Amino acid sequence: MFFLTPLLLVSLSSLQASAQLAGQTAQLVTVVANPDAPVCLTATSDADGAPVVVSSCSNATALNSWNFPQGENNVGPIQIFSNKCLDVTGGSDANGAKLQVWTCDAFNANQKWIPSGQDNVITWADKNKCIDLTDGSLTDGTQAQIWDCDAHNNNQKWNHKAVSQVKSFAIQLKKDPSLCVAASAPASGASIVIENCSFGSTSQTFTDPNNNSPGLLKLFDMCVSIDSTEAARDGDKLVLKECDENLNNSKQQWNHENGVLVKSLTSAHVCLDLTDGNASSGTPLQIWDCSSEASTGAFQNDNQEWIVRNTF
Repeated sequence: MFFLTPLLLVSLSSLQASAQLAGQTAQLVTVVANPDAPVCLTATSDADGAPVVVSSCSNATALNSWNFPQGENNVGPIQIFSNKCLDVTGGSDANGAKLQVWTCDAFNANQKWIPSGQDNVITWADKNKCIDLTDGSLTDGTQAQIWDCDAHNNNQKWNHKAVSQVKSFAIQLKKDPSLCVAASAPASGASIVIENCSFGSTSQTFTDPNNNSPGLLKLFDMCVSIDSTEAARDGDKLVLKECDENLNNSKQQWNHENGVLVKSLTSAHVCLDLTDGNASSGTPLQIWDCSSEASTGAFQNDNQEWIVRNTF
């Protein structure tokens, strides 16, 4: 099954280990607990109104494995048991209001959350309320609550421990999602181009055996690489090359996970770019200095805005 991540800047930059990928299933582990004795946000059952509590969680189970359909920094539900969602009991925004599970409803504001990723907090959308470990208690069965968000409050910080891993992904042009990044041929030196999407096509289905640590864009057992023997420069094109198994070639390393832009690790400011804005099928892609606004999420260069479509 495919899931869409939000905008992605494909760039060479550092990995956010706590990223919630769109469509990924994960445990939510409180940072208050000893890492050797993890304590997770846990549903007590799959019945409507079942309390959401904290409990010991050495292993992932159906009760503590949560799905993030929209991924980090995007408003969306947090799902469990496929059809239940994390829900604020009674929709109360009072400090101390408890959490439960309830049948998912796309129009229910009590089920809309924003996982922040790097900050490890989960905010109730349109409210200054965060998921909170009640009184900092690690006692199994303590029901979780909401409380005024406080960046310095560890009771509101939850590590994201992946249960499902990305198997493969496609990269779509955000301004025209019918277009995808592809290899022009299954051969070393083949250009990386834009072309009409054909999901499942081997020329458009990327894998990353390193899980973004550092990230690779792998096709046909070769890696997307900046086509230059010198320092990366604006306008350098992209090609397939033999992968550097020792991971010493920064021109093959990309941050494709954070849902913002696809960046090359050759430079913190170099991004995958649609050459001259030409969306014609077969146009070779290039690298270009990332839009400064793009790095903050306020995109100005739609030639650098991408969607990563993950398969788990």
